[in-house]
Amino acid sequence: MLNTQLKEKDRVDKKLYKREKILIVDDDEAIRNLLRQILEREGYTSEMAVDAEDAIDFLKEQTFDLVISDVAMPGKSGIQLLKEIKKKYPNIPTLMISGISTKKTAESIISMGAYDFLLKPFQKKQVLISVSNALRRRALDLQSQFEVQNLENIIQDQTQDLFNANERLNSILDGTIKAMSLAVESRDPYTAGHQSRVADIAVAIAIRMDFSLERVKYLKMAGLIHDIGKISVPAEILCKPTRLSDSEFNIMKEHPLTGYKILKEIEFPYPLAKIVYQHHERIDGSGYPNRLSGDAIYIESKILAVADVVEAMASHRPYRPSLGIDAALNEINNQRGRMFDPDVVDNCCYLFEHDLIKLK
Repeated sequence: MLNTQLKEKDRVDKKLYKREKILIVDDDEAIRNLLRQILEREGYTSEMAVDAEDAIDFLKEQTFDLVISDVAMPGKSGIQLLKEIKKKYPNIPTLMISGISTKKTAESIISMGAYDFLLKPFQKKQVLISVSNALRRRALDLQSQFEVQNLENIIQDQTQDLFNANERLNSILDGTIKAMSLAVESRDPYTAGHQSRVADIAVAIAIRMDFSLERVKYLKMAGLIHDIGKISVPAEILCKPTRLSDSEFNIMKEHPLTGYKILKEIEFPYPLAKIVYQHHERIDGSGYPNRLSGDAIYIESKILAVADVVEAMASHRPYRPSLGIDAALNEINNQRGRMFDPDVVDNCCYLFEHDLIKLK
């Protein structure tokens, strides 16, 4: 009796807290009913469309959080529906389903903008995982869009206050930096905290290298927003659970330039934009985006480069587990004097080897 009551409570709780609305599109009534049963038992609400035209009518009249569509249907195909959704309703993710598929077909459909591709007959767990992931990604994208739309106005308003009222400089500037940092991390939850940890490592290195308090302060700011340019990188690349292809990596490599374009219009009392722009440059000229070398690179950027590599290698990533701090220190030591500044490497290694800093 108690177990029955608990199950009923769980079912009611799911209905109370999961109100996302999903449009199911399939010419097969059995498939439509099966999907509706799976989804509504988990607390989602749903509508059912018999074909693409029917789905388009639903989309005109109602708001949906997700569309699940068959690929092959009479009249307009699911692919045509997907293209129309991407054009007219870009914030609605689409899951595609089919009874016939090849790897090439699935990859093609994903490249057109589908969030995922499910092959019939599908399992309940498989459907729910894909639906949950798609809705989560949509929520992150909507949050990011809101923050990006408001970021420029926030920065303009706050930076005006900074230079008009010196006594408010630290609190307002810190708030702006945090907003920028959160804007990036809201799009890339897998690396949440990366910028903060890089900033902490960079600050420790700078203090050991006898930087002034003012230089340390602005280096920390640069560390907290060094990946602000990733705001322009598509979410499917940022959150990809496998290694990036060459073309995807080329897109990712644009983020220092995007970061520079965002920051250069802000009158920081320090060259933050250029420091961020150069954080992937290497002293032997092998870095990007401008293949700078030696003294052409800011020392702050050289510090961020080392801190960035150490944090990334020592932390978990979707496509691999943590490699550990020892592997990270070995890597920067192997590239000491070639890719990385020798003094920066030596001071970074000293801090970790003497337990003066630890990754949180």
